[in-house]
Amino acid sequence: MRNNIIQHIRKECTINGISNVFFNALVAWLLLKGGADLTLGGENNFAVDLIATGFILPFIVTLIIIPLNKRQLDKQALSPITLNQDHWMEGLLAKFPQGLFLRAVLFGCIGMLLLAPLTLLPLWLLGIEQFTPLAYAIFKGVWAGAIAALLAVPMILLALNK
Repeated sequence: MRNNIIQHIRKECTINGISNVFFNALVAWLLLKGGADLTLGGENNFAVDLIATGFILPFIVTLIIIPLNKRQLDKQALSPITLNQDHWMEGLLAKFPQGLFLRAVLFGCIGMLLLAPLTLLPLWLLGIEQFTPLAYAIFKGVWAGAIAALLAVPMILLALNK
C-alpha cells in the first residue's frame, strides 16, 4: 500500500476512535447518571448493552466510513487498491458482499457475535460483574472507540478496493 493510504487509514482510525470514545461515553453517562450500578446479569445488565452496541456501532460506522471513502476515491483524493487475496484479512474482505447495507449488517454481526463476547468473556473470567454508572460510561466509551478504530481499517480497505 502506498504511504498516503497508510497515513489516511491512521488518520481515519484516530478520528473514529476518539469521536466514538467521546460520544459513546457521553451518551452512556447521560442515560445512566444517578441510576443503579450495572451488573453482568440481572435487571441492570451491561452484557445486553454491549451486545446491542456491538451490532449497532459497526453497522452505523460502516454506513458512514465506506461512502465517505468511496467519495474521496471518486474525487481522486485517494488511489484505488486491490485487495491481496493471500493476506488473511484482505482475502476475507474480498468475500464480503458488494452492497453497503449488507456490508453494514455483516460488520454489525461481527461486532455482536465476535467482539462483544470477546469483551464479556474476560470480564466474566476476571470476576468483574459490576460497574458504577460513571465507570461503565468510561469503559463503554473506550470500548466503543477501540471497536470503531479497529473496524475502520477493513471498512476503508473495502471502500478503496477496485
